[in-house]
Amino acid sequence: GGGSLFAIHSEVECYNPRTDRWMPVASMNYRRSRSGVTALGRYLYVMGGYDGACDLSSAEMYNPSLNKWMNITSMGTKRSCLGIGTTSGLIYCVGGYDGASCLSSVERYDPLTGSWTSCPAMATRRRYCRVALLDNCIYALGGFDSTNYQCTVERLDPRVGKWMSVPPMMSRRSSCGAAILNAMLYCIGGNDGTMCMSSAERFNPRRNTWEPITAMHSRRSTHEVVEIDGFLYALGGNDGSSSLNSMERYDAKLNKWVLVTSMLSRRWSVGAAVLACPKPGNELASRGN
Repeated sequence: GGGSLFAIHSEVECYNPRTDRWMPVASMNYRRSRSGVTALGRYLYVMGGYDGACDLSSAEMYNPSLNKWMNITSMGTKRSCLGIGTTSGLIYCVGGYDGASCLSSVERYDPLTGSWTSCPAMATRRRYCRVALLDNCIYALGGFDSTNYQCTVERLDPRVGKWMSVPPMMSRRSSCGAAILNAMLYCIGGNDGTMCMSSAERFNPRRNTWEPITAMHSRRSTHEVVEIDGFLYALGGNDGSSSLNSMERYDAKLNKWVLVTSMLSRRWSVGAAVLACPKPGNELASRGN
């Protein structure tokens, strides 16, 4: 278990939870926010996003051994504000925004062939949705469909190739954070259309129900949530008035959030993923404005 947490937004920084310290690493080849960030194998992947002028289809891969980024095959569709997740060695990019409309389409990337393949579309268009992987199924949570902020959730089993509805969340949540901990799906913070939120909830797949958990210290939307060593980390985002560099850690046994060392930079629309690094220790990487 464990790894390094990488926080990304053209400038990239890496967090080691054992030392509770952040350090800068190599910047991406292109400036981008609102992108999808995930880890697969020994590499970190960043898909799509927005460069300040255009929504992007381009993608990059980070090699921590070389501390270097390289361009990979672009997606078939421009996507910012997308959801992203990995299962069975494939990277799924879900929904988002193409510069003109919110998307329900899905595509997946195979790192072995460098190719993209279209997948079944969701039932709902979702911009600023989040994706999490549980029991080899892809969950798409919340988001914005160009009219409504969503509390709906749908799940794709790639083996079946069909999206199915899941009980809706207790609150509408766009630009929330999502992660898996102890076989439960957590959805944290976000925006309900009226304000940024600090509240959080989790889905128990055995009971097929959502339940509230303790709220974060800060209101956060366009932030990121990841799991490391049995804890959830919520980092960056926006509290409704300013971008954040703060990070807090959730202990499920205590149902409690505690503040940990802040990032070096304030980052909204941040992306982050956990990657095992060749250096000793567990760390996290983050990207964002």
